[in-house]
Amino acid sequence: MSDNRSTTGPAKKSRIKIHETTHENDIRYRGPFSSQHFKMFGWLCLVAAQVAVLIKTGGRFDARFAADTASLQQALGFIADLALPFLLIANFAQILNAEDGYKKQLIVNGAASAGICALYYLVFYRYIVGNVAAVLEQPSEALPTVQEVMGHITPYGFLAFNLFVDLFLCTLTMVFLNYNPRRVFTGKLRILFRLLALLPIAYEVGCMLLKINAAKDLVQVPAWAFPLLTVKPPMTFVLFVALALFVKTREMRFRRHGKTREEYRAFLKTRRNALNFSVFMAIMLVIVGIADLALALGFSLNETVQTITANFEVSESTNAPGNAPAAGAAATPRPAQTAAGKSQSPAPSPEATAAHEAPDSLPSEEQILASIDSGIRLAKAVGFGDSISLIFLAPLALLFCYTRKPKYPRLDMLIPVAGIALILFAYLEGVHQLLLTLPIQKISLREFQNTTDMYKILLQ
Repeated sequence: MSDNRSTTGPAKKSRIKIHETTHENDIRYRGPFSSQHFKMFGWLCLVAAQVAVLIKTGGRFDARFAADTASLQQALGFIADLALPFLLIANFAQILNAEDGYKKQLIVNGAASAGICALYYLVFYRYIVGNVAAVLEQPSEALPTVQEVMGHITPYGFLAFNLFVDLFLCTLTMVFLNYNPRRVFTGKLRILFRLLALLPIAYEVGCMLLKINAAKDLVQVPAWAFPLLTVKPPMTFVLFVALALFVKTREMRFRRHGKTREEYRAFLKTRRNALNFSVFMAIMLVIVGIADLALALGFSLNETVQTITANFEVSESTNAPGNAPAAGAAATPRPAQTAAGKSQSPAPSPEATAAHEAPDSLPSEEQILASIDSGIRLAKAVGFGDSISLIFLAPLALLFCYTRKPKYPRLDMLIPVAGIALILFAYLEGVHQLLLTLPIQKISLREFQNTTDMYKILLQ
């Protein structure tokens, strides 16, 4: 039987392997978004977060205003959760793109983190605690009083607001995983340098455990530690570590074929690798978002299981033979006497039968709901459940290209300045709009002047 298949057709184009990728056989596709765009998106999300804070504050003074702006506040909260992922991806891209990316990002993020800490300490200890101490008979009680008030104001007993701590830790992790030192940690000592990546990971885990215990009221986080706490959800850090490992494993695969580090640096600037990185990042965004939701539900499930277990232990200790009440037998009603003189036990009611058959060790519906709410509260305190929005960031990740150079490079330095200016404007305009919108009792200027004149006469 003859073979009728044609062999004159064009040969199937073989897939180019990563170590064979060069600028000559590179692909044409390049995503429209650069690291500068994502940095801009991140600061806009930060502005949206401050607007959400203002709307939430106004809702505490007026229930009707809170009901009217509930959907808007939810939308702004969703946008605010994307601030840190945008900034982390932009930070990651700048590290991959520049030769001095590690050093520059460490200095910028470290200095910004230290600057926010210094500003916080100045405002808190000098102006807040200092002003309270000025009006107290015993100034030593100022700091405990302010900390107690802040413990009641903060939802979980702490404040986490220094985003640059997260950026610094992520950059440090990237340094330990991918940077190759030339002097000290060389040869076999480079393994020790790679293991130093456990330090920022341990810092993240320590902050997470501290937040859990603070939400459970087991520990009190001191006020000086607030600017040192991490802000981002733990799963966002997991995403960053996964991206760093992707870059490291890709280097190992590339250099396995006899390639040099300089050739790998050139490979990192190809469009093909940028597209592969964007696809991997989009997949990881979906996986991390789903895992974050599962872990948030796991907190509620754990609290529910603990509630059921505690009820079983209480029930077993109560129903133990030695713990049976002595007066129980005397309190039992005697069976009624029939006409024949025989005793006859009264027929149990359906309610009594159901109460006898139902195990008293099961928690009530209110206890179940309370344990679910407690689990959600603990998950929110740590940051689990806040990374679900990463799923919606995946389509934008496919349009991201870390090799795309910004059209205006100097704009990178102006974006944070413009972001801070927008945040200040948001607070000024937000307070102004709240004063016009909220049902605040108006002040009569004439009554105010009369009261002022009266106090002047009394003080003379």
